[in-house]
Amino acid sequence: MDFEKVGRARLMMRLPNHRKQISDANFLAITDLLEAYGLAVIKRDELREQPISDPSILAEYEDLCQKLEDDVIKTIACVSPRMVR
Repeated sequence: MDFEKVGRARLMMRLPNHRKQISDANFLAITDLLEAYGLAVIKRDELREQPISDPSILAEYEDLCQKLEDDVIKTIACVSPRMVR
């Protein structure tokens, strides 16, 4: 599975104000964040679908996804237009 592609698509839906920047960004720092986000949201969604005995695990993934979203926003805000496709 292409976790970068999953992460990019999910973030474009989640952050519509940044959709164009997320779509166009293609440099190592952002692709690493997108891949990490893709992995995290898939795991978070799996946890949401199953009854879990320890809700703290789901809370950790919710927090991780939010932090990755924040990191993507900060990263694309600091990017020179030359770094975009």
